[in-house]
Amino acid sequence: MILRALPLCLAALTAACADRDAYPRLLPTAEVLAEPALPAHAAPAATPDGAARTEAAALSRAEALRRRAASLGGPVIEPGLRDRLRGE
Repeated sequence: MILRALPLCLAALTAACADRDAYPRLLPTAEVLAEPALPAHAAPAATPDGAARTEAAALSRAEALRRRAASLGGPVIEPGLRDRLRGE
């Protein structure tokens, strides 16, 4: 019985190992530890002036979002509708 199952087991193991692209490509240590290169769209932010402009734009956007959130801080359901839903 065991000898009959042996070819089936070997076939299953062979099929399981057929995918040779299962592991990522190994990189040399020098490439892994190298400083990352900035993409082309990030080059303006790499300068001190560009970084200051980027930060100012981000702070401006954050403030605009805070103002918008504060203006939306009212009740979601109008008081009259809430009273009607409660049956009052």
